[in-house]
Amino acid sequence: MAPIRHAISRVMRSLVIKFTLLCGLILILATTALMSVEYYLKRAENTETGLAHAQIITELFATTLAPAIASGDAGFLVTRLGQFSDRADVDGIYAVNVGRTVLAADGDTPVNPGMRAADAMLQSALGAVDTRVEIIGQDIHVAAPAFHDGRVVGAIVVTVPIHAVARPAGEILRRQLMIALVALLVFLPLVALVVQRALSPMRKLIEAARAASSRNLDIRIDIRTGDELELLANAFNRMFARLEASVKRVHRLAYVDMITELPNRERFRKEVERVTREAAEGQEGAVLFLDLDRFKRVNDSLGIGEGDRLLDAVARRLREAARGWDLAHGESGSEPSMVARLGGDEFTVLLPQVRDPADAARLARRIIDSVRRPFEISGHQVFLGLSAGIALFPRDGDDPETLLRHADLAMAAAKRNGGNAYEYFEASMNRSAFERLVLENELREAVRDDQLVVFYQPKISFADGSIAGSEALVRWRHPTAGMLAPGAFIQAAEECGLIGEIGDWVLRRACRDAQALRASGLSKPVAVNVSAMQFESENFAKSVMDALEESGLPPHMLELELTESTAMRDPERVISQIAPLREMGVTFAIDDFGTGHSSLSYLTRMPFDVFKIDQSFVRNMMDDEHARIVVETILAMARSLKLKTVAEGVETPEQYAALRDLGATLAQGYLFARPMPLDEFERYSAPGAKAAQIAG
Repeated sequence: MAPIRHAISRVMRSLVIKFTLLCGLILILATTALMSVEYYLKRAENTETGLAHAQIITELFATTLAPAIASGDAGFLVTRLGQFSDRADVDGIYAVNVGRTVLAADGDTPVNPGMRAADAMLQSALGAVDTRVEIIGQDIHVAAPAFHDGRVVGAIVVTVPIHAVARPAGEILRRQLMIALVALLVFLPLVALVVQRALSPMRKLIEAARAASSRNLDIRIDIRTGDELELLANAFNRMFARLEASVKRVHRLAYVDMITELPNRERFRKEVERVTREAAEGQEGAVLFLDLDRFKRVNDSLGIGEGDRLLDAVARRLREAARGWDLAHGESGSEPSMVARLGGDEFTVLLPQVRDPADAARLARRIIDSVRRPFEISGHQVFLGLSAGIALFPRDGDDPETLLRHADLAMAAAKRNGGNAYEYFEASMNRSAFERLVLENELREAVRDDQLVVFYQPKISFADGSIAGSEALVRWRHPTAGMLAPGAFIQAAEECGLIGEIGDWVLRRACRDAQALRASGLSKPVAVNVSAMQFESENFAKSVMDALEESGLPPHMLELELTESTAMRDPERVISQIAPLREMGVTFAIDDFGTGHSSLSYLTRMPFDVFKIDQSFVRNMMDDEHARIVVETILAMARSLKLKTVAEGVETPEQYAALRDLGATLAQGYLFARPMPLDEFERYSAPGAKAAQIAG
């Protein structure tokens, strides 16, 4: 043993050995310190990577399930959530709608379908419209909002176990110890270099994950190691590309109209908000609100697909008109105009800057003229019109909602004036809109509170002067304004959708009143006007049959009046709609005949019994030769078709005599009587009073 101890003592006294041992000791201490620092850094990075992973998969789930959440497809959600919860990195997952009602759940979740989730993190995610992440114990909880068609439709909540997405601390420590041991005992410099180079791609991946977690998806990882890291980097690149494409698609769905490729309402609103906010002192701009005239008729005739093609063609013309305007009137550096589609057949144009308010009118006229040219759709020539409303900023408003509302009011005024025109917004339009809103609300109350009454205007036979029937006319007994004629409220009823309900009520009341008169010995047919909305209802024929059955009125005692425009809108449908009623004995009349666009080929087939000559022709026939010729033509046509005629608006004995000589069947007008309540009509129709009244 002595020789061995002597040899060791000599070795330890060697400077080379001491220096080597000292360096080794320093390297051990440095390696230990580096290992400690590296351990804590790796653990922090490990946690961040796990959080990023949990957030990314949750946002992917939200993007995938957004359409099903929007439509409430619980079956699809249950299936997909079950697939997601089978993943090793998902412990629990559930989906909620915007009201935080649980639609579906799977795995270890604290909620069940149908419950209202009270998770504060979920509430925060929906309120802020952003992803929320938190660590509770050994789990990562993520709540991500789901977007569909540019709006939040709900959220996805996912529970991710940390151990599934992060390495255990012990594994990290053992790996570091092994690397340190090899570096110290074998090839420390070489190992340090290899480790540094080996960790470089990992740093790129970590940086890419961090960038993705901050929604920066326009990144590509360039790793060419030829090993699994390169495969992982390529997988990350594909994932980022798909995520970026999904984000772009979501952005497109949120801000672009899919039919016309124009900016949509939200994009237009944001642009108006920006332009008005950045407008310089004294700078003026304009918003044009455009609405197509007669588009619904074309859309109903050609179908929705062809209607979409027509909208796309209109959009192209609007873009061309706006681009031509920019080239002709735009200044260097000025912003171009923006054309957008709000929805349906409504479009808007933003002029960020106008030198003169008349510029907006000139552009509106150019647009109207461009749309009036015929469109070629599937071999058909289609003619449209366009009404435009103009609101100027900052004069008429300085925010998108106000400007659009004011431009819409101006457009409505242009449409009421006949269409194919433009109007500037005026303050009085706001008052009119408010008054119309008040009128609509009062009208709803009138229908609800039974404030409507039916008056009856007699029809007089030209043959013997007898009372041949009556026309039922609605009146409104207003609590403060008194008795109102239809002209004061019918248009409002049509615009707010009450005209169908009012028409049904008048029909039932007229049938009951006519039956009551019949029971008292006065058997007089009654005519009832039918609105276009009422007639186009699928249950129109049934509602008439129900009214007759409830009242007990014989069908031949009821006459229904359709306006000429309603009758000619879809003649084939009109024929099929009224056929069962005519078989029962109900008669039909074309009201306001001569003012619409009747087709003679259809007139010979239309199952009508009466032509009502519009009062405008009767009123002018004594002074206007053209009006007299129209009346003569209508009467001659009716005789040829063996139809009855009713002359409306007879007010003078001269009109009465002329119509009688021309062969009219019935007369109706102030010369005989104004519309009157039922009790007055009963007295008027009494046999003893008839002769004096007709003579008067």
